[in-house]
Amino acid sequence: MSCQIEQIADCGDLSSLARALFLSSNEEQNWLSQCCVSLSSCGNLLAVGYRNRLCILTTQWITSTQSNTFLISWSGTLPADISAVLVLPICPSHHSFQNGPDWFCIVVGFKNGNIAFHTNTGHLLLSEKIDEKPVLKISCHTGTYGTLPDDVHVLFHTCECIISGATLFPTLRNAKAQLAKVQAGIQDYYSVDNRSISIKKWLYTEQEVVNDAAVVGLELKNAYDHLLAASTYGGYDVWYRSVPPVNTLILGAGQKPYIGFHYALEGGTAPPLQDVARAVAHKIKSALPGWLGGASTEGSVSAAEPRIRSEPLSLRSGLHDAQRHGTSVIVSPDRRLAAVVDSFGRVAVLDVNRGHLIRLIKGCRDAQCAFVQIFELDNKKPQLSFVKEIRRAIFLIIYNPKKGLIDIRLMQRGNRVAVFTATKNGQLLYNTCGLVGADKNYTQKKLNLPEFQCVLLDPDGKLKKFSIPFFYALDGVHSERSKDLNTLKELRDLIKNNTSNSEDYEQKLLSKVCEIKTLELKKHFLEMLIRNYDTSPTIIISCLQIFWDSTKEESVSSQQRETQHYFANLGLLTIFYMCINDDCERDEIEFAMELRNFLGLEVNESCLEKTIDDQNEDNSLFHLLEDDSCILERLLVLAHENNYKHHARVTFADTSMTTYKKFISCFNLEEKSKYISLKANASVDKLNNLATITFTSIFKLKNFSMLASYVNKCNIDPKEIVKLLITHFMSMSLEEITIDLVEKWTMAVYHVCTVTKDATNIIYNEISHWWEDIRNVLVEMPCPLRSMIVAMACKVISRILESNNAESDDVWESVTKENAKWGILIGKLEDISILSIVLMCKDTFNGNSLPSLEMDDFNINLKYIYTRGKGSITELIAKWLCSMGATPAAIVANELMETIAANPELTDEDDNDDNTTDLLFVENNRYAVDENARIFKWLSLLRRQFPLSTSANYIITNMCWEYAMAWQKCMKNTLLLDAVIHCLSSISDIHIRLGLFSIIWATYIKQIFEISCRLVNKVGRLPKDPLCLQDISFDNTTLINFFRLTTLYLNDFQNCLKLSYSHNKKKVEFEKIWEESMPSLVEVTQHTKNVNDCILTLNYQVSCTLYYQCHFNIKLSKPLDVLFDIDYHYILEALTGNVVNREINMKPSEKLRNPRMKFLTKLIRASVETISCSDGHESYRTYDSGDCQMWIEKISILANLWSIDDEFIKRQQVIALYHVGYDTLAENTMNSIRNPVPVLAPILAITIQRLKRSLEHSNNQAEWIVSIPPQLYKRLQNTVLDTSIPAHPSLSTTVLVLQKLLFQLNKKSPDPAHLQDIKLIELIIENCEIIIRRKL
Repeated sequence: MSCQIEQIADCGDLSSLARALFLSSNEEQNWLSQCCVSLSSCGNLLAVGYRNRLCILTTQWITSTQSNTFLISWSGTLPADISAVLVLPICPSHHSFQNGPDWFCIVVGFKNGNIAFHTNTGHLLLSEKIDEKPVLKISCHTGTYGTLPDDVHVLFHTCECIISGATLFPTLRNAKAQLAKVQAGIQDYYSVDNRSISIKKWLYTEQEVVNDAAVVGLELKNAYDHLLAASTYGGYDVWYRSVPPVNTLILGAGQKPYIGFHYALEGGTAPPLQDVARAVAHKIKSALPGWLGGASTEGSVSAAEPRIRSEPLSLRSGLHDAQRHGTSVIVSPDRRLAAVVDSFGRVAVLDVNRGHLIRLIKGCRDAQCAFVQIFELDNKKPQLSFVKEIRRAIFLIIYNPKKGLIDIRLMQRGNRVAVFTATKNGQLLYNTCGLVGADKNYTQKKLNLPEFQCVLLDPDGKLKKFSIPFFYALDGVHSERSKDLNTLKELRDLIKNNTSNSEDYEQKLLSKVCEIKTLELKKHFLEMLIRNYDTSPTIIISCLQIFWDSTKEESVSSQQRETQHYFANLGLLTIFYMCINDDCERDEIEFAMELRNFLGLEVNESCLEKTIDDQNEDNSLFHLLEDDSCILERLLVLAHENNYKHHARVTFADTSMTTYKKFISCFNLEEKSKYISLKANASVDKLNNLATITFTSIFKLKNFSMLASYVNKCNIDPKEIVKLLITHFMSMSLEEITIDLVEKWTMAVYHVCTVTKDATNIIYNEISHWWEDIRNVLVEMPCPLRSMIVAMACKVISRILESNNAESDDVWESVTKENAKWGILIGKLEDISILSIVLMCKDTFNGNSLPSLEMDDFNINLKYIYTRGKGSITELIAKWLCSMGATPAAIVANELMETIAANPELTDEDDNDDNTTDLLFVENNRYAVDENARIFKWLSLLRRQFPLSTSANYIITNMCWEYAMAWQKCMKNTLLLDAVIHCLSSISDIHIRLGLFSIIWATYIKQIFEISCRLVNKVGRLPKDPLCLQDISFDNTTLINFFRLTTLYLNDFQNCLKLSYSHNKKKVEFEKIWEESMPSLVEVTQHTKNVNDCILTLNYQVSCTLYYQCHFNIKLSKPLDVLFDIDYHYILEALTGNVVNREINMKPSEKLRNPRMKFLTKLIRASVETISCSDGHESYRTYDSGDCQMWIEKISILANLWSIDDEFIKRQQVIALYHVGYDTLAENTMNSIRNPVPVLAPILAITIQRLKRSLEHSNNQAEWIVSIPPQLYKRLQNTVLDTSIPAHPSLSTTVLVLQKLLFQLNKKSPDPAHLQDIKLIELIIENCEIIIRRKL
């Protein structure tokens, strides 16, 4: 509530700005004050000009410094030196919904008389030369409410130019729109017609020197002032107009006169009558023909008139002082006042309307001035509808750059409000315009005022604004509030200058406090003491007592009654803080009773009686129950073994004043309620600090029995105290939690609970709502182990309170509902504690493992388990195992080993095939369990605690889902998708596996699979990397691997679907922790709808087709359209059930047979190319055909699905092997062909090519030609050479292949149509043998 200067931003690294302005290293340090600087009215953009360089800076929030910083967004060189800069925020169009400016226009004035208009990105929109002399200043003044015309005023040495905003800003908008089209490439260049811009030029003819000027605006005078001015100016007999003329007032500061009041007549002066007659006659004469008027129209050339006409200003009055020179002048936002700085170091304040000098302020040499307009509303722009009803005040800010002083004065009275010390050689930026360039249809709902009216720019680049509260305008010499404000200032100075809290200081402070009379400022003073200064609680109480005594005698209003209520709550809370810190005297207790009486509170006498009786109580009552102690000891040992650390301990400062400040800030003192309670919006950090303060203070008490009295007398909510004790207990390390500490904690909570009947009156066999709230708090606490300890302590307190209320010993010994509630909660917290301890343990999985996933840190508490539903425990265990890369086989083996250990008779039943399979599986995977004994020891512990949720099938199902989610986040890593398939194959429950196949496909794989299919179908081959990265975000190598895995996935999907028909669904069971919850993942998988077998098969065919095509990079245009007669979009969508099912005929049409056979032929030839062989003689050559055989088997499966027999595959394999020269393999494969006739023609054609190759590389071609018959040679000549045939074919192996073919043909009676080919083969065999014999 004080007048202050606040930093709003800085210019960051000034050296970078200096380099952008081309400043040399020899420049002085205060170079920023020599620059032309302009800040936008909303504070988002800063323009800095120096010589011919211009920099545009935009604000950005820097997180590291927690402040706004102006960063350079554009810098450039302009055609001339800069002399003035102005940033104008352009109003958005009428159809825009944004509140701020649409864009910024930077108006730059040059020393050559030009002005230029730039965008905030530095692009030039418009340039205009107005005068020959330098531009002195550019300004725009939108008035008190931001509703004045947004004209731009440009000042020169001898004239003032006014550019009409109504014509300027539409032109600038048009230029910016054309510039955007040029940048977008729509048009090549842009041109702006600036002839529509209206510019008025007014000359200073009657003032000798004009150093600065300010346009006040239109002067609307009444009739009396008009007649008075006319009579004074012209005398009694002067002629005058009946209507007062409309004039624009311009204030000029300079010499002779010192201040001049210049008037410009709006609408222009009326020309004399003879000038009118002459102009009319000239117009008539120019309309006549040349022979009649005697003038030649061809030879006459009219003199070009200047575009900007200048008119003289009329100096009606002024302030004359021959020795005083005016240097600068500014006008207030309401245009009623003006401040003029002169050469004598004075600041003159003028009443503009009357022309009077009303104030003269001394000691302001080279001062910079600015006006600030403050409305009564705090930090808000009032609505235009009722703005005139709101009070406002004008303050003058005077900055002395040489002394580094800032003087703030109230203009209504002229008194000084505040004086600040500032940096020297700064620059005061004064904004007088809001949003400009608004359309006619645009309506302003709020005041169009600049957000930052006045900003101080320091030489180091820091920008600071002035915050002036409105009540400074209400200041008066005899005002009670004014006296209180002065007292507050003195108190603030006294507190700041104090170095030690001595008695003398306290007496001075209290004597000054007695002088405050205003109730509102009393409250403000207390808030200031607590918030801004580390004041001791004793001083706060002393001040409160003074204020309380002064308010008792007054008749107060309802608003003042609320302030008294605040005083009472603050006093009680402060006394409570002093009591728990053993710093409370009898006077404070009596003051607390007085405050309670004011609030109408009654003291709980029964609580006080119990306090007296409990002073000799037996501490054994607060021991934990024996069963609970055993459970706690077991869990603490487990936590110690696994190095369990759930939360890091937080330490806080021990200063008592600081702790008091933090203590008070968390409580709600304004609200009227039954108890003083915590703030609902208090942050977690503040509550943790408060919990630590409260816990530390209470546990330092020597006698806990007095705690109930303190809480009761000070009206503190006991439930809040208990929650604070619980909160701090949760932050303590396990090493600090001892049995003694737990018993002390139990004793303290017990005494706090005795304050309220809601906690003590526990009715037999009924549930206490008070304790139910405490149980709900424990459920939400982050650490279940510490929550369990607190629950055990609360159970002890509940039993003590029940025993106090019980009528007989029999009832006390029985199990009540309240005890049962605590027992159930402790049991659940025990289970979750074990889960939390185990999941915090991490280890490396030895041996073969799956990819490790990152496990996010999250609080595993009872609320988390409740809200996440039945599968939450299984999900957490699966995340834990995935983070270590555990294999599903090891998890299943561990479960089987535990089952066999629990039932040894299973190993004796040798006749059961299932048991035999399980035993064999355990033997094959026992090593994985033994090598990771620590991990599976933890898993076995969880299995004993949660026997249903830890089923191997359930865990692996969730692991599969985790890997699927991880693959979706990083699809480049196909190992994750491979892990999904691996986990799916390890799920023994067929229906869970089938449902998971369907869900994972629909959720994660289907969309990427569909995009990949569409991409390959469009390209017709394996796409290049740029296309893949654009559409599916991974390269083509990953695409091939993806198709391989989807093919494997769909194949397993098919097999699982077939097995599901012969298996029944098993019931899914979880522990009875949840009453009602969302279905778990396992339950969802069992309730998935049936999958269409035909659609699944078609998807498998599509995946195989694209996988094989991409693997071998076979080119085939539109493969999914050519090889399938069903729309592949339907095939992909139908698997997830997103389309209406229709009948599908799995038997392909005949038109597909030929394209499919061609495609399979290409695949077979590509697979044959994977064979590698060793160099050497044909008889000793070895072949590596393992990959080829694998691909042939895959191709055979696809051919079988396409109803193409295996015989076709074998024939094409023989042809491909023979074509590349693998004759031995071709000869062996030919044995399995049942019908060799279709192979005859291709083999014969390849053989002819081999003979042609043999002739080509023969050493004696003439003898080679003579050795073969003429008809065979003629055929060789008529055959075009195929370069794909090996250059040096083996004729000996060729003979073997041909002989094998003849042998296969002779098994069946040959067709007469093929007898000629058979004879030709026999002839070739004979000639090959001749060539071999002759070694040709």
